[in-house]
Amino acid sequence: MENNGKETAGKSSDPDDSGRSENNSEDHQEEQIIETESDESTTEVEDDLYKWYVIHSFSGYELKVRKFIEGPIAEKYPGKVAEVMIPTEQITHSRSGKKITREKKLYPGYVFAKLDLADEMIMEIRAMSNVSGFPPMNKGYPVPLDREEVERIIGQAEGKETSKSVRAPFSIGQSVRVISGPFNNFSGVVEMINPERGRVRVIFTIFGRKAPVELDFSQVRIN
Repeated sequence: MENNGKETAGKSSDPDDSGRSENNSEDHQEEQIIETESDESTTEVEDDLYKWYVIHSFSGYELKVRKFIEGPIAEKYPGKVAEVMIPTEQITHSRSGKKITREKKLYPGYVFAKLDLADEMIMEIRAMSNVSGFPPMNKGYPVPLDREEVERIIGQAEGKETSKSVRAPFSIGQSVRVISGPFNNFSGVVEMINPERGRVRVIFTIFGRKAPVELDFSQVRIN
């Protein structure tokens, strides 16, 4: 009987323990919510601090300007440079029947920088070699880009705003010859060009009748 009594005593617990556990759990959840809200507010503050600006550089020196802002300027003004961008797009053209892809600057002569701009930074950027300043007039305080403008430029660079275009080595109305496929050695006239798809519609005259045929750029050459 004594053993049973001891076991019963060992299993008994304070009725307030469960209440304390629930309270601790609720407190922990509240702390997590507060921390999340704090992180979101911090991000909003950072977005308010940094703005996108356009810097006009001499053509061909965009990369040097970007490196200077990311290097010496960022080191001299810690926390003031968030990002520097030279927007590019992929251009594909046909040469000797082969597709060649290269990068092309969307805005030659311009560098885009996300900055927490200070007066001293403005003077140093304007004094940089290979830089003509902040457009349009390089006078007064630089005007940041609108959010919509920034989203459009980034969308272009990421291929979301516009489709990848293919430069056609011929134009509408030109006489061309097919060099591969079922219409090999046929000659016709270019009726339509689709740069996004890299396709061309050619009109052939077969047995006295006009027949439009859609071909890949690589299948066609100028006569």
